[in-house]
Amino acid sequence: MVIENTTRTTTGNLVPACICRGRRGMGAKMVIVASDSRDVQDWLYRYLEPYGLKGYAFYIVESDAVFSEYVGKIDTAMAFVEDIFFGEKTVGMLGNIRKQYPKLKLVLFSASVLPLGVAVRYLYWSKGSYLSLRDGEKEIKESVEAIFGKRHGPHEQAAVPSYLIGCLDDYGRLPDKKPHLTHREVEIVRCAGEGKTGKETASVLMLSEKTVRNHISNIYRKFEIRNMVGVLKLAVSKGILPVEELMGFTHKV
Repeated sequence: MVIENTTRTTTGNLVPACICRGRRGMGAKMVIVASDSRDVQDWLYRYLEPYGLKGYAFYIVESDAVFSEYVGKIDTAMAFVEDIFFGEKTVGMLGNIRKQYPKLKLVLFSASVLPLGVAVRYLYWSKGSYLSLRDGEKEIKESVEAIFGKRHGPHEQAAVPSYLIGCLDDYGRLPDKKPHLTHREVEIVRCAGEGKTGKETASVLMLSEKTVRNHISNIYRKFEIRNMVGVLKLAVSKGILPVEELMGFTHKV
């Protein structure tokens, strides 16, 4: 392995990037590893390094600007993106990346303990693969092997840990629609996500319980779902609710 510490100029700013190449760097397919943590980079690269001998070149990027520069290159085959790399906009960014580069193999990975509900929402949005560096050595190696073993293309099957498949199937059964909610309806869904009862919601929003029930009926009608947990799943997966509130819904969805 050859490691080069370089400085690249992007939009007028000097952005440091650590470029790691396998022995067959020339003409190899490009793989981006997006993380700004040196420990996480080393941790993940330990599992990826053997694939440098199979025609892949690994580029570790530490900023959004450098990521954007590399992801658009024609020889970029896949991108390993740490779940916190884009901050609170992770879900939306993954969705945008998937739309802009449909042939890119997108892999979300987490170095921390990521709640399953959040991981599933990221996956549902990005239609990518997932691996957790908190899993056992055997599980991580199997996930990486599955990711590199799958064919590229829009119809590829994502590599997903077995403990997430059931949750992902639940999201797959959600209606393929993005209903419009009024500001008041969003407030009511948010209260439900926080675990508030109808009575508590009415008190917080200074409404009558009957009015809250009417709003909930309208929400169910728009979503074509008759339970609030299903509404929460769809609202978050479709970006109807703000991304920064994802963590608050974990215990519910």
